[in-house]
Amino acid sequence: MDRQKKIKGQTYALTLFIVGISIVAYGCPRFSDLLVYDRQNILCGELWRLLTAPFVHFSLSHMFWDILLFGSAGFAIGAVGYRGFWLVCIFAIIIPSLIFLITLPELERYGGLSGLATGAVAYFCLCSALKTRKKRMFWLAILVGMGAKIVAETTLNAPLFIKTSSIPFRVLPSVHIFGYFGALAAIIWIWPNLLLTQVGLKPRPLARREVTFS
Repeated sequence: MDRQKKIKGQTYALTLFIVGISIVAYGCPRFSDLLVYDRQNILCGELWRLLTAPFVHFSLSHMFWDILLFGSAGFAIGAVGYRGFWLVCIFAIIIPSLIFLITLPELERYGGLSGLATGAVAYFCLCSALKTRKKRMFWLAILVGMGAKIVAETTLNAPLFIKTSSIPFRVLPSVHIFGYFGALAAIIWIWPNLLLTQVGLKPRPLARREVTFS
């Protein structure tokens, strides 16, 4: 029980930290400019931008939708105590920036929590679908709907819900896909515990080296 409370507390803390720093970054343009993925500055040695790009948003609408989805999913994951949320976040933060730096030299600036939001929602739906059969089709339908949104935005080359204001805005569907991959990586990480839970056994404790965030 104490371990479960710790997992919930860590998940809430991680969610609040990411949401909080995103709000602060949007409210402080100078701070935001230090965090955004900027290819030229990264190549000049400002490597922290590879990690901080998701905290930057280019319009109020952009920030609102990203925070709404990520925050809701993060608190839902915390409420039920699913482990591995930290892995979703790490994957969705690090991998896109590294891939973009290597494969998209034309991409000069990038930001947004879209990848983390997609990963968090996908992770919650996957865990819920695997844990119980009662609403499995419902959670799978949400995943399909998210996939359809990505396809639609790719086809239209424009976001469906976000207003871009006066700043040029380009959709990066690959960010959402990386979020899905992060959710799958976390599912694989906690798979043995999910199986134990389904058969009514107590999940194994995490090894000391595994304990970071949950």
